[in-house]
Amino acid sequence: MAGSETDRFWKEFASRHWEQEPLSLPASPVQLGIGDEELLRALVLAADANNRPKGSGLPKVVVTVDGRTQPIDTRAFLPLPEDGSLDDYLARVDRSMRDHEWSIAVSGLHAVSAPLWDRAKQMSDDVFRFTGTRVAGRVDIDTFIGRYTSTNVGVHVDHAGNFGFTLRGRKTLLTWAPDHAEQVPQHTADYASARELADVLVGVPGALTYFPSEQLHVGESPETVTVNVNIAFFTRSDPAALVLEAVGGLLGRARGARGSGPDVQVPEGIPGAAAEALDALTGLSGGEIEDAVWEHSMRTVTSGGLGMGRPSESPVPVPRDARVRLRSNVVMHQRPLADGRRAVAVQGHTLRVADHPRVEAALAALASGDTLDLGRWEQGTDTAAVPLLHAVLLRLSTWRATHVESTGSGTAGAAQPVL
Repeated sequence: MAGSETDRFWKEFASRHWEQEPLSLPASPVQLGIGDEELLRALVLAADANNRPKGSGLPKVVVTVDGRTQPIDTRAFLPLPEDGSLDDYLARVDRSMRDHEWSIAVSGLHAVSAPLWDRAKQMSDDVFRFTGTRVAGRVDIDTFIGRYTSTNVGVHVDHAGNFGFTLRGRKTLLTWAPDHAEQVPQHTADYASARELADVLVGVPGALTYFPSEQLHVGESPETVTVNVNIAFFTRSDPAALVLEAVGGLLGRARGARGSGPDVQVPEGIPGAAAEALDALTGLSGGEIEDAVWEHSMRTVTSGGLGMGRPSESPVPVPRDARVRLRSNVVMHQRPLADGRRAVAVQGHTLRVADHPRVEAALAALASGDTLDLGRWEQGTDTAAVPLLHAVLLRLSTWRATHVESTGSGTAGAAQPVL
């Protein structure tokens, strides 16, 4: 019954609301499904920059006090070891800020929390399944916490369709359609003159709010501390940025490998560091660049738009006699690389391994939805392929990409993974 109720919701949502009009449901069949403990854990991880995936800049923390962004150490505004629960944490911060309005915005929580990554990916898959749309930009899961008269930036547009789940308190969202833009004061908290033109969305525990990407909006939570978790679908992207980011990463590796010896020719008028980059660029092949662009693209394709890999878990060796399949909604792609290896992309990650036709065929079977019987597969392959496939499967287990069913007759970890 619950499944059919959820399907009915999504069908109506797709026909009436997606990128069309706001929605405010006081009781929704679609829930966040993330408990206090996991949100608190994600915030603890976000407080330490060492937990951020290299080069991602996520999670990003923004603290405001009395409407002004604070260029200070934000750790006191995030959970501390003595905060035993989410409510303890909220009470501590609110006590310290009792004479002020305050807010904490943490974006990119999926970079440090596998359960939040999974939830955002599921929402992305549901939106795609019922609307047929994958957004051009990125998908993000964030939290907005605080007690404030209005969002510190005032009325604004994010260019992101936003699903909101309220875990604590009562949050009011005012949204305006784009055709009201000239009548609504923007980037200011002085929007009272346009209030009666707004659609009013109310977030309380158990409710769901949504507004399309081009809606103007502002949030209000003046009386009590509210906690909102939002899943946002950004609709704008720069196609050139994909190539520039991929090539930039290649150049960094190439320059590190080649160094900056005296053989680098510096053209007149060009700084030395730029000349080194140009020299490294000339040494890159078209195949290397294509591989790098493909890998960056696969981060988005296999993560449902999240643009980064699912946080890793401890590896679990796969028994030699196991039956293996991809988990539901897991997407996997592979590609031969210019350097002779093979790239396997799944769950926002890319694994580079030695190329082998039997391993390629096994991974293609998994990607198409087949179940791989490892015992039978091993009987029909050569000895070089066995440890290679098990090495791949071991890595896939850290990203929770596979479901493994053991027949009970083999020994876990008998195949030694070699990458």
